[in-house]
Amino acid sequence: MNEGSEKAAGYSPTSRLLYGVTKAFVRGVLVVFFRLKATGRQHELRTGRVIYASNHISALDPPVVGAAVRRELTYLAKRELFGVPVLGALIRTFHARPVDRGGYTRGVLEILRGQLEDDEAVLIFPEGTRRRDGRLGEGKIGVGMLAVWTGSPVIPAYVCGTASVWKALLGRTRFRVAFGPPVFPPAAATPADRKQAYQVVTDQVMGEIARLKAAVDRSCSYHSSTAQADRVSAGDGAVQSGQR
Repeated sequence: MNEGSEKAAGYSPTSRLLYGVTKAFVRGVLVVFFRLKATGRQHELRTGRVIYASNHISALDPPVVGAAVRRELTYLAKRELFGVPVLGALIRTFHARPVDRGGYTRGVLEILRGQLEDDEAVLIFPEGTRRRDGRLGEGKIGVGMLAVWTGSPVIPAYVCGTASVWKALLGRTRFRVAFGPPVFPPAAATPADRKQAYQVVTDQVMGEIARLKAAVDRSCSYHSSTAQADRVSAGDGAVQSGQR
């Protein structure tokens, strides 16, 4: 079966319930052990089709970004994982969609297009591959194509701290996710206009991710002063919670 034939299907109530329960558990683990913090959540769109576009440095990025987002997300996963007993059924239930290697091909984009046309939210990585050194790569035009095809706004996201689990567990780094304001695709009536719009959206999204990186990167390093601030913040939060 090719990628284009993997049509999106609506999620069952059981699937949505399982997703929500698992997400709550994962988010709790990330907050407690990896000090996950999300900023810019006021930019999120609660309803309607939307694309979350993030940098990519680690295999942990999808669940970390997913835990920070308020909505359910559709992810992409390597096709061979779906053949693993139990794991394959679980990741499909958790809204993963199978893809072959080769980046964001037309078939892959069609899978995501189907989800967006059902007014769902999807997560993609415009660089097309992981950048383990933390540097931003060039954005592939697929994010722009998907946005223009479906008229979907794009929420830029930047994640950091996920490159090393051990550093995070030892308190040397912490997980951060930052969201920027949505990028709306321009109207494009002709093929030439659409081609230009693809690049415009891609450039705007990558520019916003770069801005988020500059603003957030330093907060991923965990020092004694910030640790003290976190403890104070946590204490304040506990007090406020107790007063409600």
